[in-house]
Amino acid sequence: MMAGLTGGFFFDDHPNIVENEAIQISSLDAASLRHALSGPAAGPLGRPVSVASFALTHYFFGLDAFPFKAVNLGIHLFVGALVYGLAVLLLQMARVKPGQSRQWVPLWLAALWLLHPIQVTPVLHVVQRMTSLSALFLFAALLVHVIARTRGGRAGATGLLLAWGILWPLSFFSKETGVLFPFFALAWELILRRAEQGKPDRFACIFAVLTGLTFVGCVIYFILPAGQWLWAGYALREFTLPERLLTEGRVLWLYLGLILFPRLEALGLYHDDIPLSVGLLEPWTTLPAWLGLAGLAWLAWRLRKRAPLVCFGITWFFIGHAMESTALPLEIAHEHRNYVPLFGLLLAAAAPLSRALEAGGARKTLGFTLAGAALLYFPFVTALRAHQFGDDVRRTQIEAQHHRGSARAQFEAGKTLANLPDAAQKDSPAYGLARAHFERTGELDDQSKASWLGLIFIACRAGALVEREWVDELSRRLRETPFAPGDSTTMFALKEMEIAGRQCLMRSDVERLFTAAHSNPTVSRHVRSLLHSWLADYFALGVRDLPAAEIELDRALSIAPHNPSNRLKRAQLDFLQGRHDEATRRLDELGDAVLVRSERATLALLRDCLASGRPAARCAAM
Repeated sequence: MMAGLTGGFFFDDHPNIVENEAIQISSLDAASLRHALSGPAAGPLGRPVSVASFALTHYFFGLDAFPFKAVNLGIHLFVGALVYGLAVLLLQMARVKPGQSRQWVPLWLAALWLLHPIQVTPVLHVVQRMTSLSALFLFAALLVHVIARTRGGRAGATGLLLAWGILWPLSFFSKETGVLFPFFALAWELILRRAEQGKPDRFACIFAVLTGLTFVGCVIYFILPAGQWLWAGYALREFTLPERLLTEGRVLWLYLGLILFPRLEALGLYHDDIPLSVGLLEPWTTLPAWLGLAGLAWLAWRLRKRAPLVCFGITWFFIGHAMESTALPLEIAHEHRNYVPLFGLLLAAAAPLSRALEAGGARKTLGFTLAGAALLYFPFVTALRAHQFGDDVRRTQIEAQHHRGSARAQFEAGKTLANLPDAAQKDSPAYGLARAHFERTGELDDQSKASWLGLIFIACRAGALVEREWVDELSRRLRETPFAPGDSTTMFALKEMEIAGRQCLMRSDVERLFTAAHSNPTVSRHVRSLLHSWLADYFALGVRDLPAAEIELDRALSIAPHNPSNRLKRAQLDFLQGRHDEATRRLDELGDAVLVRSERATLALLRDCLASGRPAARCAAM
């Protein structure tokens, strides 16, 4: 993993960390921490524990990717220690015979869990600290729960209070997947503890009833109109709920393959090249995948008495995917979703390995051979992948090569090359490769807009001709294809590119592209307001047409009249056009509105300019 710490921020690290001014605190007072937690919400619960950890990392180390990733690695090692401790307890409960295997197998399990190639993204993708922090508290909660239930008495009650009252909330306030802890604990009660005790005790029975009732209550809530907010995310996806459920059957087998036989070319950051299942036989592997999962569940049930540890391990894997790999309107597949489920599969393998090592003879030789091979092969692939992640150009180019059908991988490869100094020369390899990646993205994703803006950007930067068909196609897609969340970023990048002084497009082209986006019926009111505001930025700072900027900003305010950012911009326009009294009135109406750091600086400067009568040129920033 160490080789990957030198890589930069990528993917959704940018909106959550790099561009999130809220977490970029400069002091540790209560106001700064509250401001950090008031930033963009990463999930329904806001994930305050993870957000606070990002803010603290920034406070101590600044906005540098290396310390963020080093902290992630430290958390990963800490979770590995908890994995080892839990494995020791569970193997003892499974009545593994005393001997070398009792000490060796938990170490083997923890080492494979720590060094498995599928664990690279939870460490080196900075924002996935949310996953590892949630897992840290979840494993700690289960470890304490198991110890408390084993000891009983007052110490046991105190342990249960710690597990359920402190560690569990810390887990789900790090990431919502922490809510699965009761199901993991219940599986332990009904499988391993039951196998040890002979039958479930009163606590386990009450626990099972309460968990079941809570689950049924949640299902009813999300079926009723009050819970429909959860399913609203499907409006932004290219798949329906049935398609996602069907596809996830194949995705789980993809995960199992990556865990059991990890191959560098099969691992990936995005996995958006997985075709959707639109029916049980389309593709044909959908039905066998679901039948195979049913068979795996049946095998776990059959082994609940004879091999409870194997049963528990398989059940753990299924529970670990119960949120992110079922009905929720999330993206189809991501490897970090196996951070916790991986433990279950390794635990299921640990049981027969323990028996083989204690049996002696050929079984012992085979067990040692397979376990040793895994300890050599898995870290080797991890080292190769960590080296890939240690440099952004290397990471994106290898990813694009391994996943030729991934539009995201192709776009990231193109964007990384497009920002290299060499890409400013149209006869350079960087320019040619970046263009090829952007063209490939447009071919793979018939709704992609960013790829066409990428072609315009690199041509402009290199002094090459901006082809009219690029502008035409971008305009068509903005007007006719569904407007995804990432498309807002494309429009923001368009106006930033033009304001930066490159002037790649004529004014009529910029207006045409914004008009196309405005005419798209899938654009929300919030985004429509942003589009008007960004076009106003272009008019004011790109072509210096303040009256046109005023018209667009008034359109934005007619949609969202209380938006503080746009109200501040409107005050600036008044000031720049000599309407100082009107500007003062607008600033007074802003009051204590919540603004980001740069806007607060602009507000202070504008107030100073109005009070001192300084020239308008000093207050032109928007």
